[in-house]
Amino acid sequence: MHQYRKSLGAAAVALATTAALGLSGAPAQADPAPQEKDVVATGSDIIQNSFNFLADGYKQLPGYNTAGNRWRFINFDSSGDAQGRSAFTDPRLLPTITGNGTLGENGAKYVKQSDVKLLNPTIALRAGQDLVVRPSGGGGGGRDAIIADDQGWIDVGRSPDPLDKVENGPDYQQLAFAKQGTKLLRVQIATDRQLIATATTTNAPATIPASAILSIYAGNITKWGQIPGYQGPGQAINTAAPTYTGPEADETIVALILPTDAGMWNTFVANVKRQNPGNTGFTGRGNPNSVQVQQNDPVSITSLPEAQRKNAIVPFPRGRFRTLNTGYYTQTSDGAKTNNYNTETGHRTPASAAGIKLLDGDSNADVNQPTAPYGGNFAYNAIVRERDLNSTTPWQPGSTLNWVEALFYNPDGPAPFVRTPAGQALLTAAGVTPQYRVFGTDNAEISVD
Repeated sequence: MHQYRKSLGAAAVALATTAALGLSGAPAQADPAPQEKDVVATGSDIIQNSFNFLADGYKQLPGYNTAGNRWRFINFDSSGDAQGRSAFTDPRLLPTITGNGTLGENGAKYVKQSDVKLLNPTIALRAGQDLVVRPSGGGGGGRDAIIADDQGWIDVGRSPDPLDKVENGPDYQQLAFAKQGTKLLRVQIATDRQLIATATTTNAPATIPASAILSIYAGNITKWGQIPGYQGPGQAINTAAPTYTGPEADETIVALILPTDAGMWNTFVANVKRQNPGNTGFTGRGNPNSVQVQQNDPVSITSLPEAQRKNAIVPFPRGRFRTLNTGYYTQTSDGAKTNNYNTETGHRTPASAAGIKLLDGDSNADVNQPTAPYGGNFAYNAIVRERDLNSTTPWQPGSTLNWVEALFYNPDGPAPFVRTPAGQALLTAAGVTPQYRVFGTDNAEISVD
């Protein structure tokens, strides 16, 4: 019997953009329908690439399914788009407002938010079953989806979010137990880092303190010169120096925000609160010049008019930035025409992170101080049911392991795939740092060494 089962068994009973990564009509919605014993993962778009690599490999690196096992690890993309973009109406077809770079006539935003529509694509989570709306996002489509999954069609929730109860928030473990009679485990397989992205030519300072990020997104700072110690574009913050009086000081900051249900938005809000203790009411949506954009996409900045672009900031994950620069992603538009499979050299034009940069991009450690540059590590989590870990039914023919033991957590035997050298090489290829941690049904960390 698992040591884990011995120790925890009783507890179990008790703005949308285009260009380089832009849209070319609706993304493909068809996926292979999983068979009965396939393991199905849904959730976060920022985590989906690493899970895709783990499932099917990347270039010369083999994935779990490469071995030809009878039952597969099926990882559904968050939106139906392998690059993780929401299925927005193409904003190039919408009315736009020109003006001073931030606000246009009558105070309208550059793209009218009320005109941006989301397509909710459907999916078959199991072969032969009725269609459902595709689970999307690390919160709603990962953590919450596995809790609410009455049919047993979702086995793994991808999420950057922990399962700990937050102030005035739900108790996720109790919700899962009440809904399904089992609690959840969180298996962290890697660590990524969220930083602030700007255009490569920007009026932003070299780094932006966490206190200033809080004030910008709360709406208390709207211009660069209001940041204490601002010394001009690309310069270090220096509160002891004379006040900077260059023209950039009076430029309006364009604080780009992410959808409220995006895991990366939850991560951003949590990071700002962590670096600015006591600001429990911070929501990040108080800046009057904020514009909601597609998360994790460089063209949220690069497609803006120059007047906005040089003043724009947005939270951005470093893993996505790194993967963009490997050529893995592809351009769907070159700015003049829609790119098609049979018209591009090699049938594709690689996308990149050209045009944006990360502030404090080489940092790795979290510093929980308002004066420190904004930045926060976040986890790549696989959320699974304790019931599945405790299953005595082998997954693959000829094996004694259930699917949780084979893929994610095996306290009694050989390393699960995510912890093998092959799995860790795939995570590194996805631009993140392999880091393995397991949290039990009480949300406390379990020793794995």
